[in-house]
Amino acid sequence: AVRVSGALRAAGVPVGAADRVQPERGQFFWKPGTITVEKARAVTLRTPENEVTFISAERLPANLLRQAEILLYPQDQIWVNGARVDPNAPLAMQGAFLLQFGPAFPVTLALEDEERTFYTSQLTLGAALEVAGIAFSPQDWLSVPLETAITGPLTVTVRPARTVTVTLADRTVIGLSAALTVGAALQDLGIPLQNLDSSIPPEDADLPADGQIRVVRGSEELVITTEEVPYTTEYQEDPGTPLDQTSVIQPGQPGIYATRERALYQDGAEVSRISEGTWKASDPQAAIVGTGTQIVEYTEEINGETISYYRKLTVYAHSYKPCITGTDICYYGTASGLPVDKGIVAVSQAWYSVLAGQRVYIPSYGYAVIADTCGACAGQLLVDLGYSEEGYPDPPPPNRWITMYLLTPVPDYVPVPFP
Repeated sequence: AVRVSGALRAAGVPVGAADRVQPERGQFFWKPGTITVEKARAVTLRTPENEVTFISAERLPANLLRQAEILLYPQDQIWVNGARVDPNAPLAMQGAFLLQFGPAFPVTLALEDEERTFYTSQLTLGAALEVAGIAFSPQDWLSVPLETAITGPLTVTVRPARTVTVTLADRTVIGLSAALTVGAALQDLGIPLQNLDSSIPPEDADLPADGQIRVVRGSEELVITTEEVPYTTEYQEDPGTPLDQTSVIQPGQPGIYATRERALYQDGAEVSRISEGTWKASDPQAAIVGTGTQIVEYTEEINGETISYYRKLTVYAHSYKPCITGTDICYYGTASGLPVDKGIVAVSQAWYSVLAGQRVYIPSYGYAVIADTCGACAGQLLVDLGYSEEGYPDPPPPNRWITMYLLTPVPDYVPVPFP
């Protein structure tokens, strides 16, 4: 044979148009040598977009893709019959096979001051970053979630987290946040503003470059204050209550004016208070006190003496005698005409006008009668206990509080109340 094709015919080796022959079948065959025939076979090529079948004797997967006009880029993946293969390593299997092409897509990370692009054939962004050895903090912000499927070129904006320091009244919180505004950063650190809370800078302001935020906790309280209007007291006779005793016929109630105020607090300290109006909650109600007019006769034993009385008075007692000590002035008469002696009691003119001739009993003094007036006793609970000049005690009796019993029989006129 002169040419390779003739040698193949002479050897009885059929060669198809798609088979590969080395040296090429049209070359001259000068001397005995080696002729390599690679038989073509059916190749099914499957890509994400379509699937085609063609005949080829090519053994390198990369060249098979080139025949299908598919360019191979770094990170592209190729599988043969389900097994991943090196695109530049010859295939050893015989017969038809399935060739799968997994193209790598560019992923561009847009950082604050640069862009970085890498290729990946991973199915999701998270897997692509992990394979590429690119790690982000959980607090960093990505424009798309990590589970985003990669079906073509993908651009991801990345905003790295910054240190944020939040100062409160009772503590300081330090954390990381990629937020753009103060309010969003507080949300990230779990310190959201609520109700009347405020922040410095304000909630809608850009996060400051130094990451410093002050939070002021605000609250408000409704305060009701009241002012009382005093009530008056009225008296009326009460025949069902004993003499010199009182009863409550109607209790008094003060009038009440109420004022509502709204108090605003910041970090627990009151900063302002606004009045929201005053209204009358109730009118005053006068107290009605009953003055007892019922005359009751009592019996009591005092120092072995049994007395019957209808009224007793607590009074402050002085003593007097006819002559003024240290002078030569003497008054032996009384308002009633009786001589000054033991058993004569002097009272104010007001008392004398209603009690003149009233029999009384005074412990440690004895029985007596109201029979004289006392100028110094006017307007006071004061009585003068009389003694004769010769019977005046030595030393003189001390001034003291005493109980004076008004004895029965009850006179026709009993003053109510006592003057």
